[in-house]
Amino acid sequence: MYSIQQVLGFAAGFFLLSLSVSCTTLQPAKKAVESIPLFVSAEQDGTLLAQFAPVFILEDATRSYNRIGTPTVRKDGSDRPDVYVDPNQPTIYSMEKPFQGKEGNYTNLIYRIHFEKTPLTHLTGGKNVGLLVVITLDQDDKPLLITTIHTCGCYLAFTPTSSLSDTAYPKGWSLNDQNVYGERLPGLIVIKPPLDAQSRYVFRIRSETHRVMGLDLLPAENITSHPGFVAAPLKPMADLRKLPFGDSKISFFETEGARKGYVRNSHKPLERLLMSWWAMDWRIGEDKDLGPSEETGTVFYTSIKFWAREESDLWDFAAFLEYWGWEL
Repeated sequence: MYSIQQVLGFAAGFFLLSLSVSCTTLQPAKKAVESIPLFVSAEQDGTLLAQFAPVFILEDATRSYNRIGTPTVRKDGSDRPDVYVDPNQPTIYSMEKPFQGKEGNYTNLIYRIHFEKTPLTHLTGGKNVGLLVVITLDQDDKPLLITTIHTCGCYLAFTPTSSLSDTAYPKGWSLNDQNVYGERLPGLIVIKPPLDAQSRYVFRIRSETHRVMGLDLLPAENITSHPGFVAAPLKPMADLRKLPFGDSKISFFETEGARKGYVRNSHKPLERLLMSWWAMDWRIGEDKDLGPSEETGTVFYTSIKFWAREESDLWDFAAFLEYWGWEL
Protein backbone atom coordinates (compact mmCIF):
# COMPACT_ATOMS: atom_id res chain seq x y z
CA MET A 1 0.00 0.00 0.00
CA TYR A 2 1.35 3.41 -0.86
CA SER A 3 1.50 5.79 2.08
CA ILE A 4 2.28 9.44 2.62
CA GLN A 5 5.35 8.31 4.56
CA GLN A 6 6.62 6.33 1.57
CA VAL A 7 5.98 9.18 -0.83
CA LEU A 8 7.48 11.88 1.34
CA GLY A 9 10.11 9.67 2.92
CA PHE A 10 11.89 9.40 -0.35
CA ALA A 11 12.96 13.01 -0.09
CA ALA A 12 15.52 12.04 2.56
CA GLY A 13 17.12 9.46 0.30
CA PHE A 14 16.72 11.30 -2.98
CA PHE A 15 20.21 12.77 -2.87
CA LEU A 16 21.76 9.31 -2.46
CA LEU A 17 19.53 8.02 -5.22
CA SER A 18 20.66 10.72 -7.60
CA LEU A 19 24.26 9.69 -7.00
CA SER A 20 23.57 6.04 -7.87
CA VAL A 21 21.53 6.86 -10.95
CA SER A 22 23.98 9.46 -12.23
CA CYS A 23 26.39 6.69 -13.15
CA THR A 24 23.82 5.02 -15.39
CA THR A 25 22.42 5.70 -18.83
CA LEU A 26 18.97 6.62 -17.53
CA GLN A 27 17.77 9.58 -19.56
CA PRO A 28 16.81 12.81 -17.77
CA ALA A 29 13.31 14.19 -18.03
CA LYS A 30 12.69 16.73 -20.78
CA LYS A 31 11.84 19.35 -18.19
CA ALA A 32 12.32 19.75 -14.48
CA VAL A 33 9.43 18.35 -12.49
CA GLU A 34 9.03 19.20 -8.81
CA SER A 35 8.25 15.68 -7.69
CA ILE A 36 9.32 12.78 -5.55
CA PRO A 37 9.63 9.55 -7.54
CA LEU A 38 8.73 6.13 -6.19
CA PHE A 39 10.47 2.85 -6.94
CA VAL A 40 7.99 0.00 -7.45
CA SER A 41 8.93 -3.61 -8.10
CA ALA A 42 7.57 -7.05 -7.44
CA GLU A 43 7.90 -8.93 -4.20
CA GLN A 44 10.60 -11.58 -4.55
CA ASP A 45 9.45 -15.20 -4.25
CA GLY A 46 12.26 -17.10 -5.97
CA THR A 47 10.46 -17.53 -9.29
CA LEU A 48 11.84 -16.58 -12.68
CA LEU A 49 9.09 -13.99 -13.08
CA ALA A 50 10.06 -12.34 -9.81
CA GLN A 51 13.78 -12.44 -10.57
CA PHE A 52 13.39 -10.47 -13.80
CA ALA A 53 10.48 -8.30 -12.69
CA PRO A 54 10.98 -4.68 -13.76
CA VAL A 55 11.54 -1.83 -11.36
CA PHE A 56 9.43 1.21 -12.22
CA ILE A 57 10.57 4.69 -11.20
CA LEU A 58 7.44 6.81 -11.10
CA GLU A 59 7.82 10.52 -11.74
CA ASP A 60 5.73 12.92 -9.63
CA ALA A 61 4.13 10.15 -7.59
CA THR A 62 2.31 12.65 -5.38
CA ARG A 63 -0.33 12.72 -8.13
CA SER A 64 -2.56 9.67 -7.93
CA TYR A 65 -2.66 9.07 -11.68
CA ASN A 66 1.13 8.66 -11.75
CA ARG A 67 1.12 5.72 -9.34
CA ILE A 68 0.81 2.10 -10.42
CA GLY A 69 -2.56 0.88 -9.19
CA THR A 70 -4.73 -2.19 -8.89
CA PRO A 71 -7.73 -2.85 -11.15
CA THR A 72 -10.74 -2.88 -8.84
CA VAL A 73 -14.54 -3.07 -9.01
CA ARG A 74 -16.99 -0.92 -7.06
CA LYS A 75 -20.70 -0.20 -7.35
CA ASP A 76 -21.83 2.75 -9.41
CA GLY A 77 -24.92 4.82 -8.59
CA SER A 78 -27.17 2.06 -9.91
CA ASP A 79 -25.38 -0.74 -8.02
CA ARG A 80 -23.80 -1.94 -11.26
CA PRO A 81 -20.09 -2.82 -11.42
CA ASP A 82 -17.75 0.10 -12.11
CA VAL A 83 -14.18 -0.93 -12.97
CA TYR A 84 -11.39 1.47 -12.09
CA VAL A 85 -7.70 1.44 -11.10
CA ASP A 86 -7.10 2.05 -7.40
CA PRO A 87 -3.93 4.19 -7.15
CA ASN A 88 -3.44 3.42 -3.44
CA GLN A 89 -2.24 -0.15 -4.01
CA PRO A 90 0.27 -1.21 -6.70
CA THR A 91 0.00 -4.59 -8.41
CA ILE A 92 2.16 -6.07 -11.17
CA TYR A 93 0.56 -8.79 -13.29
CA SER A 94 2.72 -11.34 -15.08
CA MET A 95 2.86 -14.49 -17.16
CA GLU A 96 5.38 -16.73 -18.92
CA LYS A 97 4.86 -17.54 -22.59
CA PRO A 98 7.25 -19.78 -24.57
CA PHE A 99 7.57 -19.38 -28.32
CA GLN A 100 9.45 -20.97 -31.20
CA GLY A 101 11.64 -18.60 -33.19
CA LYS A 102 13.72 -19.10 -36.32
CA GLU A 103 16.87 -19.68 -34.26
CA GLY A 104 15.49 -21.70 -31.36
CA ASN A 105 13.13 -21.76 -28.40
CA TYR A 106 12.57 -18.71 -26.24
CA THR A 107 10.53 -17.61 -23.24
CA ASN A 108 8.75 -14.31 -22.82
CA LEU A 109 8.27 -12.91 -19.34
CA ILE A 110 5.33 -10.53 -19.70
CA TYR A 111 4.55 -7.87 -17.09
CA ARG A 112 1.52 -5.60 -17.03
CA ILE A 113 0.76 -2.51 -14.93
CA HIS A 114 -2.13 -0.05 -14.96
CA PHE A 115 -2.72 3.54 -13.92
CA GLU A 116 -5.81 5.45 -12.89
CA LYS A 117 -5.76 7.60 -16.02
CA THR A 118 -3.86 9.80 -18.43
CA PRO A 119 -5.21 13.37 -18.21
CA LEU A 120 -7.26 14.56 -21.18
CA THR A 121 -4.70 17.30 -21.79
CA HIS A 122 -2.84 14.59 -23.75
CA LEU A 123 -3.82 12.85 -26.99
CA THR A 124 -3.81 9.49 -25.18
CA GLY A 125 -6.03 10.80 -22.37
CA GLY A 126 -8.39 8.25 -20.84
CA LYS A 127 -9.00 5.99 -17.87
CA ASN A 128 -7.46 2.66 -16.81
CA VAL A 129 -4.41 3.01 -19.06
CA GLY A 130 -1.60 0.47 -18.93
CA LEU A 131 1.91 -0.55 -19.89
CA LEU A 132 3.45 -3.89 -20.89
CA VAL A 133 7.06 -4.97 -20.47
CA VAL A 134 8.20 -8.13 -22.28
CA ILE A 135 11.59 -9.64 -21.44
CA THR A 136 12.68 -12.32 -23.93
CA LEU A 137 14.97 -15.04 -22.56
CA ASP A 138 16.96 -17.70 -24.39
CA GLN A 139 17.09 -21.37 -23.36
CA ASP A 140 19.66 -20.53 -20.68
CA ASP A 141 17.41 -17.81 -19.21
CA LYS A 142 19.66 -15.04 -20.51
CA PRO A 143 17.72 -11.87 -21.41
CA LEU A 144 18.07 -11.00 -25.09
CA LEU A 145 15.47 -8.36 -25.87
CA ILE A 146 13.26 -5.99 -23.92
CA THR A 147 10.00 -4.83 -25.49
CA THR A 148 7.82 -2.09 -24.02
CA ILE A 149 4.42 -0.98 -25.25
CA HIS A 150 1.31 0.64 -23.87
CA THR A 151 -1.69 -1.64 -23.51
CA CYS A 152 -3.40 0.22 -26.35
CA GLY A 153 -0.66 -1.05 -28.70
CA CYS A 154 1.09 2.32 -29.04
CA TYR A 155 4.60 3.61 -28.26
CA LEU A 156 6.33 0.34 -29.11
CA ALA A 157 10.03 0.22 -28.23
CA PHE A 158 12.71 -2.48 -28.47
CA THR A 159 15.92 -2.55 -26.46
CA PRO A 160 18.31 -5.45 -27.16
CA THR A 161 20.90 -6.65 -24.67
CA SER A 162 24.51 -7.52 -25.42
CA SER A 163 23.55 -11.21 -25.16
CA LEU A 164 21.63 -10.98 -28.43
CA SER A 165 23.47 -12.12 -31.55
CA ASP A 166 24.45 -9.39 -34.01
CA THR A 167 22.62 -11.31 -36.74
CA ALA A 168 19.28 -10.80 -34.97
CA TYR A 169 19.14 -7.03 -35.36
CA PRO A 170 16.97 -5.24 -37.92
CA LYS A 171 18.90 -3.66 -40.77
CA GLY A 172 20.35 -0.30 -39.84
CA TRP A 173 19.86 -0.69 -36.09
CA SER A 174 21.91 1.83 -34.11
CA LEU A 175 23.47 0.81 -30.79
CA ASN A 176 23.36 4.44 -29.71
CA ASP A 177 20.39 6.13 -28.09
CA GLN A 178 17.16 5.79 -30.03
CA ASN A 179 14.31 8.27 -30.42
CA VAL A 180 11.00 6.59 -29.55
CA TYR A 181 8.25 9.09 -30.34
CA GLY A 182 10.11 11.86 -28.54
CA GLU A 183 11.66 9.82 -25.72
CA ARG A 184 15.35 8.86 -25.71
CA LEU A 185 16.00 5.20 -24.91
CA PRO A 186 19.25 3.20 -25.17
CA GLY A 187 19.88 1.24 -28.37
CA LEU A 188 21.62 -1.46 -26.32
CA ILE A 189 21.80 -2.65 -22.71
CA VAL A 190 25.26 -4.01 -21.96
CA ILE A 191 25.36 -7.04 -19.67
CA LYS A 192 28.80 -7.53 -18.18
CA PRO A 193 29.39 -11.23 -17.46
CA PRO A 194 28.70 -12.82 -15.16
CA LEU A 195 25.21 -11.33 -14.95
CA ASP A 196 24.44 -10.53 -11.33
CA ALA A 197 21.27 -12.40 -10.40
CA GLN A 198 20.41 -9.49 -8.12
CA SER A 199 20.42 -6.90 -10.91
CA ARG A 200 17.13 -5.37 -12.00
CA TYR A 201 15.89 -3.72 -15.16
CA VAL A 202 14.79 -0.21 -14.23
CA PHE A 203 12.20 1.73 -16.22
CA ARG A 204 11.67 5.43 -15.62
CA ILE A 205 8.04 6.38 -16.23
CA ARG A 206 7.09 9.91 -17.26
CA SER A 207 4.45 11.84 -15.38
CA GLU A 208 0.93 11.92 -16.88
CA THR A 209 1.62 10.08 -20.15
CA HIS A 210 3.25 7.05 -18.48
CA ARG A 211 5.79 6.89 -21.28
CA VAL A 212 9.01 4.94 -20.73
CA MET A 213 11.64 7.67 -20.66
CA GLY A 214 14.63 5.69 -19.39
CA LEU A 215 15.88 2.12 -19.13
CA ASP A 216 18.93 0.60 -17.48
CA LEU A 217 20.23 -2.36 -15.47
CA LEU A 218 21.02 -1.59 -11.83
CA PRO A 219 21.97 -3.58 -8.68
CA ALA A 220 18.92 -4.39 -6.57
CA GLU A 221 20.58 -2.96 -3.46
CA ASN A 222 20.64 0.48 -5.11
CA ILE A 223 16.87 0.30 -5.33
CA THR A 224 15.52 -1.51 -2.28
CA SER A 225 17.63 0.51 0.16
CA HIS A 226 15.79 3.76 -0.58
CA PRO A 227 12.80 5.00 1.46
CA GLY A 228 10.76 5.40 -1.72
CA PHE A 229 10.89 1.70 -2.58
CA VAL A 230 7.54 -0.12 -2.64
CA ALA A 231 7.21 -3.88 -3.06
CA ALA A 232 4.15 -4.75 -5.14
CA PRO A 233 2.37 -8.11 -5.28
CA LEU A 234 3.21 -10.11 -8.39
CA LYS A 235 -0.04 -11.70 -9.52
CA PRO A 236 -0.95 -13.96 -12.45
CA MET A 237 -2.16 -12.17 -15.56
CA ALA A 238 -5.29 -14.32 -15.42
CA ASP A 239 -6.37 -12.51 -12.23
CA LEU A 240 -7.36 -9.54 -14.40
CA ARG A 241 -10.26 -11.62 -15.68
CA LYS A 242 -11.64 -12.35 -12.21
CA LEU A 243 -11.71 -9.19 -10.13
CA PRO A 244 -13.70 -9.58 -6.88
CA PHE A 245 -17.13 -7.94 -6.85
CA GLY A 246 -19.28 -9.00 -3.95
CA ASP A 247 -19.94 -12.71 -4.29
CA SER A 248 -18.97 -12.76 -7.97
CA LYS A 249 -16.04 -12.04 -10.28
CA ILE A 250 -15.82 -9.33 -12.96
CA SER A 251 -13.31 -9.22 -15.82
CA PHE A 252 -11.17 -6.11 -16.25
CA PHE A 253 -12.04 -6.51 -19.94
CA GLU A 254 -15.36 -6.41 -21.73
CA THR A 255 -16.51 -9.96 -22.39
CA GLU A 256 -19.19 -9.40 -25.02
CA GLY A 257 -20.46 -6.90 -27.53
CA ALA A 258 -18.57 -4.48 -29.76
CA ARG A 259 -15.97 -3.77 -27.07
CA LYS A 260 -15.15 -7.39 -26.25
CA GLY A 261 -11.48 -7.64 -25.26
CA TYR A 262 -11.09 -3.96 -24.40
CA VAL A 263 -10.37 -2.64 -20.90
CA ARG A 264 -13.58 -1.44 -19.29
CA ASN A 265 -13.95 2.36 -19.17
CA SER A 266 -10.86 2.83 -21.36
CA HIS A 267 -12.40 5.18 -23.93
CA LYS A 268 -9.98 7.55 -25.70
CA PRO A 269 -12.07 10.48 -27.02
CA LEU A 270 -9.24 12.54 -28.49
CA GLU A 271 -7.64 9.64 -30.36
CA ARG A 272 -11.04 8.62 -31.71
CA LEU A 273 -11.71 12.15 -32.90
CA LEU A 274 -8.32 12.78 -34.48
CA MET A 275 -7.10 9.36 -35.59
CA SER A 276 -9.87 6.78 -35.99
CA TRP A 277 -11.00 7.96 -39.43
CA TRP A 278 -7.62 7.58 -41.14
CA ALA A 279 -6.39 4.61 -39.07
CA MET A 280 -9.67 2.83 -39.87
CA ASP A 281 -10.22 1.79 -36.26
CA TRP A 282 -13.10 3.34 -34.31
CA ARG A 283 -11.54 2.12 -31.05
CA ILE A 284 -7.99 3.24 -31.71
CA GLY A 285 -6.04 3.93 -28.54
CA GLU A 286 -8.35 1.98 -26.27
CA ASP A 287 -6.48 -0.37 -23.96
CA LYS A 288 -7.04 -4.06 -24.52
CA ASP A 289 -6.50 -7.62 -23.40
CA LEU A 290 -3.47 -9.62 -24.54
CA GLY A 291 -4.14 -13.11 -25.79
CA PRO A 292 -5.36 -15.11 -28.79
CA SER A 293 -7.76 -12.90 -30.73
CA GLU A 294 -10.26 -15.71 -31.12
CA GLU A 295 -10.59 -15.72 -27.32
CA THR A 296 -10.12 -12.07 -26.37
CA GLY A 297 -12.14 -10.68 -29.26
CA THR A 298 -9.52 -8.15 -30.34
CA VAL A 299 -6.12 -8.16 -32.07
CA PHE A 300 -3.27 -6.58 -30.13
CA TYR A 301 -1.83 -4.92 -33.21
CA THR A 302 1.27 -2.72 -32.92
CA SER A 303 1.36 -1.13 -36.38
CA ILE A 304 -0.91 1.74 -37.37
CA LYS A 305 -1.12 0.24 -40.86
CA PHE A 306 -4.57 -1.35 -41.02
CA TRP A 307 -3.36 -4.03 -43.44
CA ALA A 308 -0.68 -5.20 -40.98
CA ARG A 309 -2.79 -5.88 -37.92
CA GLU A 310 -2.44 -9.65 -37.88
CA GLU A 311 1.28 -9.58 -38.73
CA SER A 312 2.04 -7.07 -35.97
CA ASP A 313 -0.01 -8.85 -33.28
CA LEU A 314 2.04 -8.88 -30.07
CA TRP A 315 0.51 -12.17 -28.94
CA ASP A 316 1.99 -14.07 -31.93
CA PHE A 317 5.46 -12.99 -30.87
CA ALA A 318 7.47 -14.85 -33.53
CA ALA A 319 5.44 -13.24 -36.33
CA PHE A 320 5.51 -9.92 -34.48
CA LEU A 321 9.33 -9.98 -34.34
CA GLU A 322 9.56 -10.90 -38.00
CA TYR A 323 7.26 -8.02 -38.94
CA TRP A 324 9.48 -5.56 -37.08
CA GLY A 325 12.70 -6.98 -38.54
CA TRP A 326 14.11 -9.02 -35.64
CA GLU A 327 15.64 -12.41 -36.48
CA LEU A 328 15.34 -14.56 -33.39
